[in-house]
Amino acid sequence: MTSQMSPPNPAGSPPAPGSGPGPRSRPWPRWEHGTAIVAGAVVLVVIAVVLVVVALAQGPGPGPGGPTRAVSITEGAVRTVDLQGVPGQVRIVAATGGRVRLTGNLHWSGRAPGATARVGRDHVLWLSYRCAAASPCTENYLLVVPRDTAIVLRQPSGHVIISGLAGSLRITAASVDISASRLRCPALTAVITSGHMSAAFETAPRTVSVTLTSAQATVRMPGSVSYAVSSQVTSGYVHVGVPQSAAAARTVMARIDSGELELLSS
Repeated sequence: MTSQMSPPNPAGSPPAPGSGPGPRSRPWPRWEHGTAIVAGAVVLVVIAVVLVVVALAQGPGPGPGGPTRAVSITEGAVRTVDLQGVPGQVRIVAATGGRVRLTGNLHWSGRAPGATARVGRDHVLWLSYRCAAASPCTENYLLVVPRDTAIVLRQPSGHVIISGLAGSLRITAASVDISASRLRCPALTAVITSGHMSAAFETAPRTVSVTLTSAQATVRMPGSVSYAVSSQVTSGYVHVGVPQSAAAARTVMARIDSGELELLSS
């Protein structure tokens, strides 16, 4: 497997949080005359996992809000995908098969965004995208993963659509609208500042932790089992519409600072 890479964007890209010592970041490919120039082909084995990054582009040209760059990243045999996004939309869909694939487009004005893609410790695929200083950018991504892949998502604003995941899910987001359906995740952790989240489980999760600041959330879980629900509310409320038992093995923790959380039976 090969990757098409070239010298990094002069603006640079900060390292993915918690990546620690590990393989080098993958920069953007070089763009000339509107066509991708293949800078080289390198086979890199990182912790027995081969990361394949193929970045294609239409080149700097007219697009929504400025230039547009297409992104295509394919990888197999990872346990977790950690995605740092930029404002915009990201869809995360579980599918059969053993490969992770991120496709979509970046739009920007000013300087091009920074991008990093690499495999780190514990078979974690780090995908980091950041707007350059004083250069607004937006994304429109589709992330397809094997069902049991764990997802860590940090989304600064926009729209998130998630479907069919069976691995643990952790979301930190602001100014967002999140819709998560057909979840079979054993654990959900969501920290939402300003926005709304709707999450629906097909199977009962072991743990759910929701922290809301000036936000609203609705979580639907199977009502065939009981949950131990605890909450800390500064301003707002938690409505519990699922069976409760202090001795239940399945737990729900809510922290609300000016927000509303509804826990409903599905």
